[in-house]
Amino acid sequence: MKKIMLFALMLVLLFTVSSLAQTLTREEQTMIRDAVIKMLKIDSVRIESPALKKVFAGPFFSVKLARTPSPGTSYGMGKLLLAKIGDSIVEPEGTMTGRSMPNLKSTIQKDFRLKTRTDAETLQTALDSVYSITSSSDKKAKAIIQNGDEWIFVRGNFFKKKKGFIFTVKNGVITRINYSLGIIIDK
Repeated sequence: MKKIMLFALMLVLLFTVSSLAQTLTREEQTMIRDAVIKMLKIDSVRIESPALKKVFAGPFFSVKLARTPSPGTSYGMGKLLLAKIGDSIVEPEGTMTGRSMPNLKSTIQKDFRLKTRTDAETLQTALDSVYSITSSSDKKAKAIIQNGDEWIFVRGNFFKKKKGFIFTVKNGVITRINYSLGIIIDK
């Protein structure tokens, strides 16, 4: 995570310097941008599964970033999850904090419906492909719960609560996706 933050900070600083540094010429700005791009190493892999194709409108990609400042040295920077929607690439939201997930929602197939347990299991399999669960304790906590118009996809434990996706539906159409670190499951 620190590596991704370092990369993000580097990009923010680059663009901030570009926008605030009135003394840089357009040529200098281009030279700096090109130099930074040359320092980046990008390895991309398409994530594929039958469930992904059924649930999501476009492919997902796992992108590994590294920075190579000089020959013979390399600094890993982390991974990105990206998705292709039409002619655009979007970054679906991460799961490190509770949040609304409009980018992830935008990747859902227009004709996918979340009405049955089978639909939910297909969605859970698709989520496993792009938001993998790695710890054994989180794998044990994994569950699907329907509560009215909400489908909760528990992805693990977070202290004494559960964490996971909450899909809100209307007649099976997904209207909202949230990720929560504070799901309380009544037993």
